[in-house]
Amino acid sequence: MKKGMLLPLICLIFITTLTGCGKSEKVIASFDDAKNARIGVLTGSVGERIAAERFPKAQIKSFDDFMDAVAAMKSGQLDATIISYPAALQVAKKNPEFRCLPEPLQNEDTAIAVKKGNDALLAAVNAIISELKADGTLADMKRRWLKPDLSPYEEKNIILPKAGKVLRIGVSATREPFSFVDKDGRVTGHDGELARIIGARLGSPVEFSNMKFMSLIPALQSGKVDLIVTGMIATAERKKTVDFTQTYFANAQVLLVKKSASAKSESVKLALADDLKDKRIGVLLGSVHDTYVTKNYPLATILQYKAPSDLLLAVKSGKVDAALYTYETLLGVIRDDHELAFLGKPLFTVPIGMGFNKENDRLVKRFNEFLRQIKGNGVYAGMVSRWITKGGAQMPEIISSKANGQFVVGIVSDKGLPFTIVKDNKMIGFDVELAERFAAYLGKELKLADMEFGSLIAAASTNKIEMIASTLMITGERKKQIAFSDPYYEMGAGVFALKKNIAASGVVADKKETGAASLPSATNSAGKSDEISNLRQIDGKRICVLTGSAGDLAARKYFPKASFIALTASADAALAIKSNKADAFIYDKSVLLNLVEKNPELVILDEPVAKLEVAAAIKKENTALLAEINRALADLKKEGALQRLRVKWVDSKYAATPQLPPVSSTHAKGVLKMGTCANLEPFSFQANGTVTGMDIELSRLIGERLGKKIKIIDMNFEALIPALQSGKIDFALSNFNVTEERKKLINFSLPYIENDISALVRRATQAGQVQPVKETGSAKAAPISFLQSIANSFQSNIIQEKRYLLILDGLKITVAISVAATIFGTLLGALICFMRMSKKTVLNLPARVYIGILRGTPVLVVLMLIFYVVFASVDIDPVVVAIIAFGMNFAAYVAEIFRTGIEGVDKGQSEAGIAMGFTRVKTFLYIILPQTVRRILPVYKGEFISLVKMTSIVGYIAVQDLTKASDIIRSRTFDAFFPLVMVAILYFLISWILMQALEYLERITDPRCKRRKVASA
Repeated sequence: MKKGMLLPLICLIFITTLTGCGKSEKVIASFDDAKNARIGVLTGSVGERIAAERFPKAQIKSFDDFMDAVAAMKSGQLDATIISYPAALQVAKKNPEFRCLPEPLQNEDTAIAVKKGNDALLAAVNAIISELKADGTLADMKRRWLKPDLSPYEEKNIILPKAGKVLRIGVSATREPFSFVDKDGRVTGHDGELARIIGARLGSPVEFSNMKFMSLIPALQSGKVDLIVTGMIATAERKKTVDFTQTYFANAQVLLVKKSASAKSESVKLALADDLKDKRIGVLLGSVHDTYVTKNYPLATILQYKAPSDLLLAVKSGKVDAALYTYETLLGVIRDDHELAFLGKPLFTVPIGMGFNKENDRLVKRFNEFLRQIKGNGVYAGMVSRWITKGGAQMPEIISSKANGQFVVGIVSDKGLPFTIVKDNKMIGFDVELAERFAAYLGKELKLADMEFGSLIAAASTNKIEMIASTLMITGERKKQIAFSDPYYEMGAGVFALKKNIAASGVVADKKETGAASLPSATNSAGKSDEISNLRQIDGKRICVLTGSAGDLAARKYFPKASFIALTASADAALAIKSNKADAFIYDKSVLLNLVEKNPELVILDEPVAKLEVAAAIKKENTALLAEINRALADLKKEGALQRLRVKWVDSKYAATPQLPPVSSTHAKGVLKMGTCANLEPFSFQANGTVTGMDIELSRLIGERLGKKIKIIDMNFEALIPALQSGKIDFALSNFNVTEERKKLINFSLPYIENDISALVRRATQAGQVQPVKETGSAKAAPISFLQSIANSFQSNIIQEKRYLLILDGLKITVAISVAATIFGTLLGALICFMRMSKKTVLNLPARVYIGILRGTPVLVVLMLIFYVVFASVDIDPVVVAIIAFGMNFAAYVAEIFRTGIEGVDKGQSEAGIAMGFTRVKTFLYIILPQTVRRILPVYKGEFISLVKMTSIVGYIAVQDLTKASDIIRSRTFDAFFPLVMVAILYFLISWILMQALEYLERITDPRCKRRKVASA
């Protein structure tokens, strides 16, 4: 670029930047504001027609997916988007900067589609919808599923008959909250529940067929499904092909717009509780406050939360305008947190009592006798004074004989003082003391079961707990489900909000004379944002999981609000936590212990997430092998061998890797292929160049019992089940936890060990402080230099346990696959190119199809399909499969490179060769091919380097390449960077050396290079 042009260009960029920065935000508060706006619509949708009719002067931009339009709004390219109300609701929930204009652009009828001519089914479903409207079920479903916030959905358990004619329901389960697939793989949502209700009332089992939306009506017409229940709009066009029931949901097309900056900062001024009638009110799910607000504020938006800390956070973050909670608890909260205040006086008072199973009259009578006793002897008055009047926070010592067993009491640990909080890892409070005194009265040991408030009554009804002690308000509805004791306290219901949002007349000052105990603020009661000291604090955090592991399944089940980071190695999870990219890692405690030992800044939470059994995995059809392995495991357990294995590998802190015993069997009965993932110390890992661990030794013992040789096949964990199903391995031992999901795919042997699925967190977050590391000497260790740290890493990652053998083996495999796949792919690509350039359709068409399929399919998918499907029944070396898969993929690209190079040579060259007397073959070999090679080499080199890098995925089919070798080393040393840097350098060297060879070929085929050599000679 000329220097004279540089200054004007810089000025132009500067002016453009200032202009862009100064552009004012377009605020759309009504349809009139949108007349000249930039509006996004979905191609071919009703919104596209509405935009053209209602906003003819607007700039209309069409998108294939509404999330593309949302992205355009977020980046400032659009001012508004026209979409359906449920979709707009979901977007607004997860993007607080957006809102919907309250007036709909067009109302629409959502109905169920029935095949034309099926009048009997149409009439039956219409009758059911009429009943659901009349009894309020549809209104309740709308409240539970179309929530304005991210609080959890409330799905009713619909019991369906197991016999009878199946009702086939067509859905497009990508339309949350109407129909979507939950974490368990079930079709759920508003319409999922509606379909199950219809099935139950028709006395039919329900079978869902999840398909593309455009396929639903053809499926209905062809009889593949009986009903379409998936938020379908009953349009005039659709009515020509299918019948629709009466409307079950009044839908609408709405305008999604950005909130203005001023609207975001506007505060809601409240003076009286009546001001809440059209506001957002937070309540505890299933509480009396929930019932009260639902009844008395029908126009309000009611947001339900599972925990008091969530309720406080919702008020402080502006998710709700006000909330209802226990007045006595709020006294302490508001005294400590000056941002909050009461709105008026308590709305009502309700007696609270202990809850019991309705059939346990004797226990109810015993508690009432106990309550009368402590009220008569002054103990109760002392409790009220200690916890409520004076606001104490110390539990008195209560002596109990504990001779009559345990007494299980359900409680919510974060109710707040004066009733229940957790202090020093123990529950304290008025309710805790009352429960402990009653347990002592019964001569039993108190066991507190901490659970969500909404689960307490169900737990008491099913005898999971013996008593509920959690400020349970006595109501008529609850009396239908459980029995109550005599009231032990009268508790108020207070409304609280941010003080800045309450008018001066509405603020109620604290009364100093109450002496209520102070409760830590929401942040403190739940733990700081970066503190994790118990499992309850993990939900909502960033959790690492190993793809497909039992820890993955448990984490998604027990922490639904968390965000998940799927990894393939435990070392990666440790690194993610240490570098603050994640907050916790959910996995097998036995493996986590090794992580903690080598990463002292990490710690395992005491309470396990789940307890699961570990067993061998066998293909479902192989019942004979299952029986043999079960017999072997039963014998080993009887002999005490399984216990010795656990002590040797799991329970002991071995300084050096234990030795595998020698193999003593004659192996007269053949070979068993055992799959494992060798990065799970102490179960299966690499040491001294071989795979070892508890599972490896156990497999040998099983082999001895069966008289068979065990062939160990190391592969990625997520590849084990596909390998079993396709017969690539006979069984798997790899710390396989038994889960219901896996039982659907494979069989499990008798369990040989039980695992705790636990949570790993940063030690700095445990109890809110960093635990000191004990020093072995009196003097502090001198800081390690950079060169010394490199030497230490080299020693632990390369020299120790002969780990360089892993690198060398992986290096050989990577080079072999790269070179062989390149040669095979080049030859195959030449053949495909010949067919592609042929004028014969019989050759040309297959080549086009081949190129299209291979270029459009990810190479990992090709690799897995060839290994697990094409060669499923063939005992073939996975390295050969990798060469075939990468070669086929390479051939598709090379064929087009060759074709482009050949077509780039002028046709006159070929004609001149033939005119000189060359045959077509010789013309191609001596004239066309040299020019083609010179033209294509630069592009060919790029594809070749891509192939080398793509070989890093061969671990999915049990090939130990360089990347797999680094994963194995990291799983043993937990050195996050050195193995990766080392492998990166090796990949670079491989690519560089091979690139030099290709560049040499490029030079010798370049005529200019030849001329320079001749001239210099």
